[in-house]
Amino acid sequence: MITHLLDTSALLAHYLDEPGAARVEELWKDRANRVAVCVLTLPELKTRLDAVLTDQDEADRAFRLYTEQLTVPVAVTREVALAAIELRELASGRLPLIDPVIAACAKRESAVLVHRDPHMTAIPAEIVQQLVLPEKTVRPTT
Repeated sequence: MITHLLDTSALLAHYLDEPGAARVEELWKDRANRVAVCVLTLPELKTRLDAVLTDQDEADRAFRLYTEQLTVPVAVTREVALAAIELRELASGRLPLIDPVIAACAKRESAVLVHRDPHMTAIPAEIVQQLVLPEKTVRPTT
């Protein structure tokens, strides 16, 4: 049984050792947990890793680590697509298209959605349980 579904923002927080990284690490260390990602997270993660890393081999290694070893993929089915439509309609604010699909994967699995995207909190918590990681801190420029 999948216990937690990680959004791309949670994976990147962990990889980049940003706020929330330790909490994501704890999820993996707890053997009672089974951590997953929506399959639509895969291209989003690969794109972001390629953008933040100059070393292509490292980007490929990190992608494989997060998508083949540390998480289980959850498929997007017709049921998930219909649930995503419902979640988008119930949300209190605007949601980019992929986010309600990811949330619907978590809902279908009865898993906790782990993310740090403020707009995801527009999805009612009583419908999709969420673990909201701290937002990325912005370093002051000098």
